[in-house]
This record gives sequence, C-alpha cells and structure tokens, in this order.
Amino acid sequence: MPHFLLSKSSRLLFRSSFTHPRLLHHRGSISLARTISTTTSSADVPAANPSSEFLNNLPAILEKARVDGGIPGMSVAIMYKGEIVFAQGFGKRNLKDPFTKETVSHIASVTKAFTATAIGELVAEGKVDWDKTPVSEYLPEFQLKDAILTSQLTFADMLSHRTPVPTIDFAWFRSNEATRTHIKQLRHLDLPSSKLSPSINYNNIIYAVAGEAAANVAGMSYRELISVKLFEPLGFRNAGLSQLEMAKHPDFAMPYDAATFEDARNGIHEEGYIDEIPMADAPAGDIYMNVMDLAKWGRIILKEGELDGKQILNKESIQETLKPHNIVYHPERRRDFGPTTGYGLGWMLDSYKGRTIIQHGGCNAGYRSNLAFYPDDDLVVAHLANIYITELPTNLPYYIADGLLDLPKTTDWMNEVSLNTTQETYDTFAMIRNGDLPGRIDGKPCNHELIAYVGDYVHPVHGKVTVTLQEDDNNGGILHMRLRTLESKLNHYHYETFKGYVHDFTLKGNILFTFQTCSKGDVDAIHITIMGSDPTPFKKTDKVPEP
Repeated sequence: MPHFLLSKSSRLLFRSSFTHPRLLHHRGSISLARTISTTTSSADVPAANPSSEFLNNLPAILEKARVDGGIPGMSVAIMYKGEIVFAQGFGKRNLKDPFTKETVSHIASVTKAFTATAIGELVAEGKVDWDKTPVSEYLPEFQLKDAILTSQLTFADMLSHRTPVPTIDFAWFRSNEATRTHIKQLRHLDLPSSKLSPSINYNNIIYAVAGEAAANVAGMSYRELISVKLFEPLGFRNAGLSQLEMAKHPDFAMPYDAATFEDARNGIHEEGYIDEIPMADAPAGDIYMNVMDLAKWGRIILKEGELDGKQILNKESIQETLKPHNIVYHPERRRDFGPTTGYGLGWMLDSYKGRTIIQHGGCNAGYRSNLAFYPDDDLVVAHLANIYITELPTNLPYYIADGLLDLPKTTDWMNEVSLNTTQETYDTFAMIRNGDLPGRIDGKPCNHELIAYVGDYVHPVHGKVTVTLQEDDNNGGILHMRLRTLESKLNHYHYETFKGYVHDFTLKGNILFTFQTCSKGDVDAIHITIMGSDPTPFKKTDKVPEP
C-alpha cells in the first residue's frame, strides 16, 4: 500500500503485522498458470520427527493455499529446535522460473529489526545509547519544527514508533534526492502534537532517520553498516539492499499485483519491474534475502545473538529490542491472543494460545514477507511471497504452531481466515484507489483560462509539482501534471478543481488538484489530494516550467 495512505487503513495494517510498501512502475498484465504443483525443492523433513505427518502433508496444503490465495510464487522455511524441518518454494518467481527456497525477495519492513539490531551493536560498543541522548546529536541534520521535541527524541522513541511525527512517505516516494536532504526538510513539517504517542504511530520516515543517524556515528553508509555489523559476521552472503542489487542475483523474484482477488486466483497478474531509483527510507524496508537466511536470522534473534554455539551479536542489545517499548491499539478483543500487543524495537510482541510469539511483517509493492518465532518453543516460521496483497504470510505462523506444537485447532487459518482477510484487503485497496471524491457539481466552470494554472508549485517537504498545458484535439488544450515520476492529464471537475488519475504499478487512483487564487486574482497555490489523502498545499513559483 502506498505509504502516505497508511492512516487510511491502520487497522488493516496492524492485523497484517505492519507493512512497508514500495511502489514500482507498471509493466503490463500477464497470466500465471493456475496449477496445483510444488515446483521447487522438496521439503526437508527428518523421518524421526514426531510431527513428520504434519510436515509431510504441508507441501500440498501450502500449494493449495498459494493457488487459492492468488499468489504467483512464494517460499516457506521452518526451523524447530535448531533444525530446518521444512524449506520449500512454490509457484513461479517470474514468468517461467520456479520460486525456490534459494530465491531472494524483498523482505520490506522486516528490515526494521535489522536496523534496530545494528544500532544495538553500536550501543554495545558505547558509541550511542538507546534512551538518553537525542538522535539529533548523532545526526544534526535532523531537526523538527518543535525544538523541544527534537531535543527529546531518542533511538528508543524512533524504533518503537512513539514519535508524533505524521506519516509522509509520499514525500519521499521515488525521489532521487539523497536521504539526508529529505531529513533536512523535516524541519518544515507541521506536527500534530508535541507529545509522544500513547500507542504506536507507525512511521517509516523516522526509521530512516534512525538508520542514517547510526550510519553517521559509525562513519559509513547505512548499507555498509548493515553489511559490517550483521551480514558479514552472520554469513548472509545472499542478502543485501536495493532492488537493483537484488536483480543481479541469479535467482530473484519479480514483483506482481492483481486488479482483484478474482483475477489473482485465476492467475491474472500484473508484473512490475525492478526499481532503479534508490529507496530513500531504506532503513525501514529495503533488505532482500532468501527464506533460508530469513529463518536463520529469526533463530539468531530467538537465541539472543547466538549462532552455532557462539555469541556473535550483543545479547543485552537484542534483549532490549525484544522488550515492549510501546503498545498496539486493537479495537476489539482477539480470540486466542493476549489482551495487548507490544511493540519492541522492530518487533511485535504478542501471545498465541498462551505461547509468546514475536514477529514482524513487510509489504513492498509486489512483495510480501513475514518472520515469526516462538521463543519458548524454539520455533521459527519465515515466509516470502512475490505479490503485494496476501494475508497468508500473516496467518501461517498460527497454523504452523497449531500443527507442530499440537495446539487446539480453534481457527481455520488457511482456508477461512487467510482467504477472507485477503479479500478484505483487496476491497480496502479498491476503496482507497477510488478515493473519497466529492460529488461533482455540473455547470460550474473554472474562473481562469487554462494557461493561468500553468507553473511550478512547491512544498518544502513534498517537493515540486509541475502543471503544463498540452494540446488536445477536443478542446484545444488540457492541463497535465508531473510529480516526480507520476504524470496525469487533469480534466476539469468543478469550480477550481481538476481531476486526474495516476497509474504506477500498485499506485493507481484518483487525484484532485484544487487551485487557489490570491487577493490579486492570480492562481498562486494548489491543494493536492491523492486517493483520499488529506490535501497538501503547494505554492506557485515565478519560474516558467519547461514543456
């Protein structure tokens, strides 16, 4: 889901263990065969395992869930008591090649735990602290309008999502500006409050600030920080950052989307493409890896930094990331779960049928991920998928726990919950894409000639939008807008409002441009609404835009 729409569907995202969507260009529609077959490596199941019957039946169950759930390709890995008891791929990673347990895919917001853990290594080295020093001292470029709030925000505040900073991911969407440049612009951002949030205020931008601050202290880039502190010592040779780097791997997953759940279930998917523009908020969701390494990472965290009997990562720092620092608000009681869900530093902390479960999900455009572990049972479940909308990764850890741990079967996670919630997600996305358009009032023309609306309009945080006048055979001219990589014709709606439609792989929907007139009678601003988001004001400049 587009980052700037998070507030429109917070309940949906909390149910999905949080998402961090990345938006890609459209590349046309394709059809993936709707066949039920395991296309890749066989499951790795020890014969002596007491749950071998459950594991032996799992490939067919997962393949059916993949097809019924409209997923082009996916992989699942399960570690139990330190052993890989299941690891398999299903479906296709692209138009022709199988999705295997070795296929690398974007893990999206599961990246957040890597960011927090890398910062924990700096804490162990005495270079930073969790909750005493403001992050602005580690990264002076970070300043908010509220100087007092700036002087108070610590790594713990940022990594547990308790800052009051609003969600403005769209301001960074497909931007070629450097991350530090975007961070400097945050000083112009209006804040809804000067107080810390009493419950989670999920924010990818603030995670980017934390990651950049840590990298600044370490004297290296964020990419180098993650590599030096985590990937290299843990032996993750097939992991990295950025889609361009991922695409250099011989076995990587392409991203997919579907217009409707029915299309997805019939194998009709839209293929995206590998984004060449670096992800400005990389510390929030830009890591890729395969499901085997993802499961291995989960076990390392479960063992508090231990790998193969050796303490590789700082134990105390990992323990801090797994402590509750915030809470997630649930509108109603959830059967089989604890009354409260905590949020640590990059992890959700919950209980399922009396067992502690720690997890985090992720969602970039065309990719979905989830990593969950039950620390008291030494059980890890990792899941990767190459489609934007699916709730199967969210629900699979509960199904696996029921089967492997012999828990009471109270919910049909695979056939009922996953399918119903996936349909709900498609419905929610369709509603957002249509936007909350006001009723059109006929016979209300605009007040100016179209040329009067032409110009560059700027916002100190959201950047520049350009409005031009293009030739049109029907009426002699039509307005056209460009906002970074987004472009659209603007048709008159009513009064000073014009309507457009953007299409950028998963970012598809209505936009409204409402022009403002100054006291002199000249057009001097636009309020832009994208798919029902709150209007954002852009001020007109004197510069004449290039055609």
